Amino acid sequence: MFLCDQGPYRLNHPLQNIRVTRSNNSISRVVFPNQSQYLASHQAPARCSSHARFDFSLSVSDSAAAFPSLQDVSTNGILLNGHKIRKSSVFLLEGDVFEIPASQSFTCHILKVPLRPKAHLFDPTPPVKPAHKVVGKYKIQSHCLGTGSFASVFLAIDSENYRQVACKTLNIRPHPKQSAPEAEKKKVLKEANLLKSLCHPNINKVLEVAYEDSWIHIFLDLATGGDLFTYITTGGHKDFRLLEGEAKWITYQLMKGLDYLHDLNVSHRDLKPENVLLCAPGPYPRVIIADFGLARQKAWQATLNAVGTVPYMSPEAILALANPKSKYVGMPADCWSLGCCKHLC
Repeated sequence: MFLCDQGPYRLNHPLQNIRVTRSNNSISRVVFPNQSQYLASHQAPARCSSHARFDFSLSVSDSAAAFPSLQDVSTNGILLNGHKIRKSSVFLLEGDVFEIPASQSFTCHILKVPLRPKAHLFDPTPPVKPAHKVVGKYKIQSHCLGTGSFASVFLAIDSENYRQVACKTLNIRPHPKQSAPEAEKKKVLKEANLLKSLCHPNINKVLEVAYEDSWIHIFLDLATGGDLFTYITTGGHKDFRLLEGEAKWITYQLMKGLDYLHDLNVSHRDLKPENVLLCAPGPYPRVIIADFGLARQKAWQATLNAVGTVPYMSPEAILALANPKSKYVGMPADCWSLGCCKHLC
């Protein structure tokens, strides 16, 4: 629920789980066009009438979890907890205060927080909320953005530049009495080093890699718009399809990202909508290719190791699954996967 001077606005789930209140007596109003929520100010008619936009991103691992985000759409920027953000999108947490400079300020309150599942049977009920963790200049929050088979992604704060980033945390020694497998450690380090060497607007950028005993923390640029699959299926478009122009724009970006990878002789080998992230919510987004866990260098060489997600795998990769002696090349397989993503749009 959003509260403003004209009274409360009740919205459907998950929007009703957040409340924004004014911190002063200045006049303001909240407008809700379509699926985005814009915050406008009457006090500065000479400025841009829209200052910020609220959106909600769904978690890939749990469709019931939603993450409120705030995107600056103004000319002069806005303040989040006293720090200026400009032309970027951030996640909102409980108690965050954002302010329109020389105007009003607002406080975010999460009215309904989903219960945290137990990690073990004999954990207390409700489970104890994990504490923040500091690794170098980064403060890893307990706010989990998603969980996969081998890693979890948490929200983190870059304390030097005060910006939100994503932290992909992997445990290469899942059991305390078990030594970390060297093969698994080399695989993770190979992925991290590969990602650090990549720099492209449509590739998820690795900022830093930190090692801590059996844990590896990979800090990446934060994408607050969720993944492409969720955007297609929950975006409100007819028949779960994007508009033609938007589909072309997203496909063009994926082609540019793949072209950059293939120029470096790198194949992704698991390109799918779930591994394409939106940098910010809203139509015609900038998208980035993520999750390089199965990526391979020297991509021009044929490989016997068939990997990927079956609905998006090329025919020769499918044959390699059935016949261990069958080889295929990763770069043409990426192009096939791109075509499957385009068809889904």
